[in-house]
Amino acid sequence: MIFLRQINAFFTRFWLRWFGPRWTVGCLVLLRDPQGRICLLKHRGRVRPWGLPGGLVTWPEVPEAGLRRELAEELRWQCQEADLPLMLVDSCVSAKFPMLELIYEAGVRVTSDTSELWVLQSSEILEVGWFDDQQIGQLEGLLDRHRSLLLKKMKQT
Repeated sequence: MIFLRQINAFFTRFWLRWFGPRWTVGCLVLLRDPQGRICLLKHRGRVRPWGLPGGLVTWPEVPEAGLRRELAEELRWQCQEADLPLMLVDSCVSAKFPMLELIYEAGVRVTSDTSELWVLQSSEILEVGWFDDQQIGQLEGLLDRHRSLLLKKMKQT
């Protein structure tokens, strides 16, 4: 199983490097619950499966619109701008290929009433989890740049 994930990651990097656009832009969102825990999704087919909700922006999408589209695709969550205000809080660049990740934070907390309505896109998402800072620090399968960003953001609030 790990071998298949590594092959998938290799071909993804290969395609992005040789056939993809010069720079890829991804948008991710920090969703918190009322207890301050952060939502992470376990993605299918990744070497490090845990990550923030979001995905790649397609041209000529505005990053916030691409993020809302990704939430609709991954979680079947049709969130409007008024329901989920977003604020750009950070960015990072991948060391593997030219990808800029824009990190947004939701201006509202996600209640259990909202998250219970989410329907996972089973072809892409295996599981939803809510994690506190201790759990994020120990979580296997999370990118190091995302771990450090999340721990930094959790200390600020």
